[in-house]
Amino acid sequence: MYTSTIMDNNQIQNPHDAFFRTVFSDPEVTRSLLQHELPQQIAAQLDFSSIKRQNGTHVSKMLQNTYSDMIFSIKLKNSESQAYIYTLFEHKSYVDNWCSLQLLKYMTYQWEEFHRQNPKDKLPPIIPLVLYHGKQGWRKNDILDLLDVDSPKLLKSYTPQFDYILWDVAQMDRDRKELSLEVRAFLQIMYHITRHTLPETLPQITQLLAQVTQDRTTTLEKIETYLRYAINCNDYIDEEDIAISLDTSNTKEELMPTLAQKWIDQGWERGIERGIETGIERGIERGKAEGARNGQSRLLRNLIQRRFGSVPTEVEMCILSATEEELEQFANNIFNANTAQEVVGL
Repeated sequence: MYTSTIMDNNQIQNPHDAFFRTVFSDPEVTRSLLQHELPQQIAAQLDFSSIKRQNGTHVSKMLQNTYSDMIFSIKLKNSESQAYIYTLFEHKSYVDNWCSLQLLKYMTYQWEEFHRQNPKDKLPPIIPLVLYHGKQGWRKNDILDLLDVDSPKLLKSYTPQFDYILWDVAQMDRDRKELSLEVRAFLQIMYHITRHTLPETLPQITQLLAQVTQDRTTTLEKIETYLRYAINCNDYIDEEDIAISLDTSNTKEELMPTLAQKWIDQGWERGIERGIETGIERGIERGKAEGARNGQSRLLRNLIQRRFGSVPTEVEMCILSATEEELEQFANNIFNANTAQEVVGL
């Protein structure tokens, strides 16, 4: 039976950040995207076999719901020198006029840190890159554009000037054949996640992921990561959409139980969110009920696991679809049952 790695609270609260970091923890995904989507004159100077993800983040806690960032080091071709690719992932669905200021701050921090550790060396180049997936077209603002003066051009010589690479997912070729299958899946979900077209696109995304050559466990983990992201970020994704997507990738039997549990685990949060739209009292009541049911089902699965060694798929499906009254009856059955199936009356 496939066992899911449950998302922690930080991942649930920041689903964009969690998804972004999970996908780009795979060096092949990073290499494919950068190699084929950086400007040719820049890509020609870089040794992509040397790319390494650096630890740490420059984004403050206050801005973590707005940005994620990743830093990659990469060697220059025919040289021992290296450059940094600073990638800023913009979470919001609208254009941020202050992005240039944030980039400048983060680049300066990176240079200062390098200089502190290597006081005698020249600074490495930093290639700033912004990934944006909102509906509105992106408009670049220079630092000069942010100055509160009548004639900003008069101060151009005294104001930091730099450009950055913009990846506006809406303008990218999301089916470009040179890109790896997972990069294409990533760009597709980035485009559709802010639009109501995601249910129709999810089967295509999971099919792409299922075609990636890797072991079965890794395939399941990747598909689950993408579908959890879809569930976390869209109220209009339902169980039927997920089931159709899993059928397409032939992973329904293994993943549907854990993804169904996802809705139960977040019963409280979804109850509160829906309460804002349909009435606070109704939302809290539903959240409490789903939270209580979640606790009952989790306890029952643990008891079955301890007594019988595993929780068969058909048993888990019964538990996930059971009412509170049925869960109470299942808990009573466990003391006399000879198999896990007998606990749920199978």
